[in-house]
Amino acid sequence: MLAYTQQKNLSKHPEQMGKGAVEGLVASASANNGLTGGALIPLLALGIPGDSTTAVLIGAFPLQGIQVGPLFIQDNMNTWNAMIIALFFANFVMYFFMFYAICYIAKVALVPKYYLFPIIIVMCVVGAYAIMFDVWTLLIFGLLGYLGSKVGLEVAPFVIGFILGASAEAYFVKSLESFGNLSIFFTNSPIAVFIWVLMLASVGFSIKSCSRPGCCDLTTVPSH
Repeated sequence: MLAYTQQKNLSKHPEQMGKGAVEGLVASASANNGLTGGALIPLLALGIPGDSTTAVLIGAFPLQGIQVGPLFIQDNMNTWNAMIIALFFANFVMYFFMFYAICYIAKVALVPKYYLFPIIIVMCVVGAYAIMFDVWTLLIFGLLGYLGSKVGLEVAPFVIGFILGASAEAYFVKSLESFGNLSIFFTNSPIAVFIWVLMLASVGFSIKSCSRPGCCDLTTVPSH
């Protein structure tokens, strides 16, 4: 979704996005394919999950006695090497698998929604059935997601906030306990300055991009 939005901001004809424009499809698919390797970097180096999959891993590693963070590679060299080798070979396996099977897998888009949606819902419920509370969470947030899409709310910021919110809150409180005030977030530290510059540049670029015709027209967002 982020790649699609970025491509829409950079497109010379943003009004065509959401109507089958090839660059929108290429941007989304390329970002999806490059996601896994990139998401592992902040997870292993900083202990911050880069996507929903690594959010699961950050809970699985402690169960195996592995602590993610700056010392992960040094303390778990065998695990690190195994992950790198697995990712390397996974690219070749997925290439050959998708090269020969994609023409059949793509036909799932031809299945009528009234057949496809019940199957997806049942599979989601079964996947969350380990704890009954998780099933209710699935149903409630699924309903909220559906209502949000109808009123034009962006899903990506909510998902990122939902995954990283607990960690962000915990580290925010730890920072306040260590320094006693908010000055730590506004010091002359190069890292703090760099992060603030990135945030301001991102907001400024979004505001500037949305001033272009058709850029923020919610009617051009793909229904899927």
